[in-house]
Amino acid sequence: MEGSERVICVDLDGTLINTDLSVDAAKKFVRKNVLNIFRLVFWYLKGIQYLKYRVSEEVQLDPSVLPYNFSFLSYITLKKSEGCKIYLATGSTKKYAKQVADHLQIFDGVFASDKEVNLIGKNKATKLVEVFQEGGFDYAGNSMDDIPVWMEANKKILVSSTPKVREAMKSIPHTLFESSSK
Repeated sequence: MEGSERVICVDLDGTLINTDLSVDAAKKFVRKNVLNIFRLVFWYLKGIQYLKYRVSEEVQLDPSVLPYNFSFLSYITLKKSEGCKIYLATGSTKKYAKQVADHLQIFDGVFASDKEVNLIGKNKATKLVEVFQEGGFDYAGNSMDDIPVWMEANKKILVSSTPKVREAMKSIPHTLFESSSK
């Protein structure tokens, strides 16, 4: 794929930012009132995607203060300037993903979890193949959940990944992007 035809899909949690929005939001929700832990358990029984959705309805996000991986953000900003299409593809909720995308203003589109689908692992891989075709996109991620997505991607970009992830991917050609500022 040449510059203007190239698509790069970017994970949010642990890749573009150095934290997990869903976990941080759940912690903030419990800090508001410790009894909210019972609401979390009830929502979890309806599925992790439902839990994430409900927490995002209760907890506000300020995307300007998130702990961004600035060296990786610079990389995708450069790729955008070279004509690549950049998409945010995250297991975080659509609400949070859209807020981050609106704040950064570099994404051509957003794929995220909703009440019905937790967009991680195979679900994310299926969605991206449906939109871009197998091998029709590069993918930047950081976790074991990203392996099914990398398997469908053209270029596999490991961002600030753990030794366990690097070990699992050692026999598969990939680009290792390690941030100097975590």
